Amino acid sequence: MRGFIGMCVLGAFTALSTPVAAQDQTVVLPSPIMVVDFERVFVETLYGQRIAETVSQERERVQADNDRIAAELLAEETALTEARATMNPVAFRAAAEAFNERAQSVRSDREIEQDKLVQLRDSERSQFLERIRPIVLALMLERGAVVAMDRRAVIQAIGSANATEDAVDLIDKTLGDGAMQPDERPTLRPMEDTSTTPDDVEAPIVPPIVADDVLPDLPQSE
Repeated sequence: MRGFIGMCVLGAFTALSTPVAAQDQTVVLPSPIMVVDFERVFVETLYGQRIAETVSQERERVQADNDRIAAELLAEETALTEARATMNPVAFRAAAEAFNERAQSVRSDREIEQDKLVQLRDSERSQFLERIRPIVLALMLERGAVVAMDRRAVIQAIGSANATEDAVDLIDKTLGDGAMQPDERPTLRPMEDTSTTPDDVEAPIVPPIVADDVLPDLPQSE
């Protein structure tokens, strides 16, 4: 009887202590969904940072031109206003109309420059997405994922599903700041081969189907 009671007590102690022991172990579960914070990818990669710097420099140039031209127009308008008292009304009217036409032309030119700035930003962002797409796919294959989702579209996910840091690291290693030519890019890091394929037989890699919208548009930069 005492032996039976002892076994019961030991079993109860083991059952109670097992969950505590399990809490000390970090369990990494494979996930068919790979979560990536693409905003962080754009902000933290060397490539994204170069794009942001390029757009910022162009924006500063356009703004400097706007300020300079605005100052010139203001000075011309002030001079015309001061000369009005001594000018023939007909001559003043002609000069005022010419000034207005020039101001409208300048405004149109500056709007064109602003549009070019927006086009530069959008085209660089679009190229960024296209160039990181195969890298994200390679990371999916490496992690055994079949879907990549933007972090902003996910309510909750286990830590092992978040591949943002891996994506930033692999993009930096593969593309650098994005200025390299295609034949100068480093190769993607090899995936671990856990199959039992013989050494003299190469196992084909069949990539999963990735929807066109797997990589969302990056947030608009100010």
